[in-house]
Amino acid sequence: MQKPVPRSVRPFAECSAVTTRRTVISGLCGVGALCWAGPAWAHRLARTETEVTISQKGDVSVVHVYHLQDAQSALFQAGLIDRPDLGSLRARAHLALYTEANFTLAVSGAPVALDLIGAEIQGDSAYVYQEGHISDGALSIDARMLRSLLKGQSNSVNIVRDGQTVTLDFSGDDGPKPVA
Repeated sequence: MQKPVPRSVRPFAECSAVTTRRTVISGLCGVGALCWAGPAWAHRLARTETEVTISQKGDVSVVHVYHLQDAQSALFQAGLIDRPDLGSLRARAHLALYTEANFTLAVSGAPVALDLIGAEIQGDSAYVYQEGHISDGALSIDARMLRSLLKGQSNSVNIVRDGQTVTLDFSGDDGPKPVA
């Protein structure tokens, strides 16, 4: 005579083939979804955003927004800061000077003098502020920030003028680009 199956084991012993198949398929779908979505969650674009606002009088305000971790690690690896931390005033000053050296706004081919206003950290972003004045002429921009330091780095520059926004994207070995 066959021994009765204990109650705690009985649900597994009485599972139908359809129920087992559904469980296996659901589990595989769940694992597949995690494998597919995981890289999307794990990898964020290496990108710096810049907004250039030009008033009707020619006053220029520039705000650069770096992902904090990217900026810290890139400047540290380049030897521009002592440790991968932009928390100190000195480290933020290095970021601001680095930005000044790697961002150019030009009118008719002549670089525009942009004054550094400062740099700050908010959340997981580092901000660098510049101001200046431009005259009439053909405007061009070159945004080289972090592109030689981080593989896959790109920079997006939004130029806001007369209520219109023009976006320029920089990556790889891109040089100066005209603003239409």
